[in-house]
Amino acid sequence: MKPKPKQKTKPKQKLSPLQRRKLIKIVMVIVLLALAWVCFSPNAGIWTVIQHRSELHQLQEDTIQLEQENAALESEIDQLQNDPTYLEEIARKKYGLLKKNERVFDFSRKRPEQNK
Repeated sequence: MKPKPKQKTKPKQKLSPLQRRKLIKIVMVIVLLALAWVCFSPNAGIWTVIQHRSELHQLQEDTIQLEQENAALESEIDQLQNDPTYLEEIARKKYGLLKKNERVFDFSRKRPEQNK
C-alpha cells in the first residue's frame, strides 16, 4: 500500500464585513423561522399547547360544576324517597295538589281588564 499524498488545503480566508453581515442576516432568518415553527406548528406548537391547556381548564371547571349539580340532585332524590313532609311540600307548591277534603280559596283581587 502506498501512502496517500497529502492534499494541500487552502488557508481559511477571513470574511469581509459585507459577507459577515449577510451571514448574520441569513442565520437570524433561519433562527426566526425555526422559532416560528416551534411556536405555531400545527398540533405540536406552543400555541396549540396553550389552547389545549385552556380547554382542559374549562373542562375541569365544567366537571366540578356538574359534580355539584349531581350531588344536589342526589340529595333531592333522597329527600323525595325518604321524607314524606318534603314530598308533600313539593306536591303542594309545584303541582298544586290538595289533601282529601281540602279546598282552596283565592282572595286575591283580579285586576279589571282595560277597555280597548
